[in-house]
Amino acid sequence: MKKALPALPSAALFLCLSLVPLAMLALFSFVAGNLSPAGQISGFTAANFIRAFSSWTFPRLLGKSVLIGLLVTAICIIIAYPAAWALAKVVKERRRSLMMSLVIVPFFTSQLLLIYAIMTLFQSKGLIMTFFGMLNLADPATSILYSNAAVVIVLVYEYLPYMILSLYTSLEGIGDDLLFASRSLGAGMWFTFRRVVFPMSLPGLLSGILLVLVPVTGSFVEPELIGGASGMMVGSLINSQFSEVLNMGYGAALSFVFLVALAGIMAIINRGMGRAAGV
Repeated sequence: MKKALPALPSAALFLCLSLVPLAMLALFSFVAGNLSPAGQISGFTAANFIRAFSSWTFPRLLGKSVLIGLLVTAICIIIAYPAAWALAKVVKERRRSLMMSLVIVPFFTSQLLLIYAIMTLFQSKGLIMTFFGMLNLADPATSILYSNAAVVIVLVYEYLPYMILSLYTSLEGIGDDLLFASRSLGAGMWFTFRRVVFPMSLPGLLSGILLVLVPVTGSFVEPELIGGASGMMVGSLINSQFSEVLNMGYGAALSFVFLVALAGIMAIINRGMGRAAGV
């Protein structure tokens, strides 16, 4: 019993901040409508879940959000691997702190300011569109704002540092002696990456996927500001139920289904990572 005492504060914190909110979400997903002004529950019903799948609106937005989340995560992985490798193995140690500071620059300001800054860059006749026009790649008078492509670009920019930092932690722990041994045995760069670097970086990769995929799939600020009417995602629908429609029960039911879907996706990814560790 004495050995378990140091773990009690962490267990209590986990219970209060994780298990209790999840239990409340499951409970309120069966609430009929919203709470009364006095905070009373009018009743319980399973109609919220039936309504969620009575039309294609929620399943379509859920599928779209998952696809965008997977796309943003894949792009972040492709960009982050060489960047994290350069930070861990190429950049000299005395310059590593400076480069890490540049990676986390987006964290130095608020998310809303980042979004508006990118909107200014991508607006018609803005800096980026003018540059593309000089290269004859696009009409400067046009803009990619209010499209799914703009949403993906903004989300990649916002969440790329999470992936880089997660992979950097794992890649830094790979000893140079292992890489030298692989090369001395005649293994090429690709074989070394596939057999040595990739399996040993899987914990960091899984952490990065968790930190990117989950919040990106549930995003609602970026789709509303940058995506416009065509950029709506499932997070926007859930947010509207709480802030505009004031139907807490239906919003909680949508959130619960969304949470279950994300848990299933993460379980599949985790299982795939486990199999990939044996490549």
